[in-house]
Amino acid sequence: MASRTRVKTLHPATQADNARFFDDPADVSRHAITMGIGKILEVERLLLLATGEAKAAAVVAAIEGSVSAPVPPSALQLHASALRHRDYYDEVARHRSDWQRPR
Repeated sequence: MASRTRVKTLHPATQADNARFFDDPADVSRHAITMGIGKILEVERLLLLATGEAKAAAVVAAIEGSVSAPVPPSALQLHASALRHRDYYDEVARHRSDWQRPR
C-alpha cells in the first residue's frame, strides 16, 4: 500500500481490450505508468469518482470494507480530505435491504 509511481507490464487481456483503439496490433502498448497508492495518499485533496452500477460493488468494498491489500483503493479511507461523489451514495442506497434504509 506504500507503492509509488512506476511502469507496469499490461496483462495480455488488457492489451487485447486496448487493441480496438489501434489500426496496427503492433502499436498496442505493452506497458503503462501507474500511480501507486502511497503516492496518491500524499495529495492534498482526493476525489474518488466512479459512475455506473457496474462499479458499485467495487466502490462499496473500497469505502465501506476493511483497509486491505486485496482492495487497494480501500487505503483511500486513510486520506483525511477524501471526497466521495454523490453517485456512490445514491447507488448504494438503491441496493440496500429494507432493514438498512433510514427510517
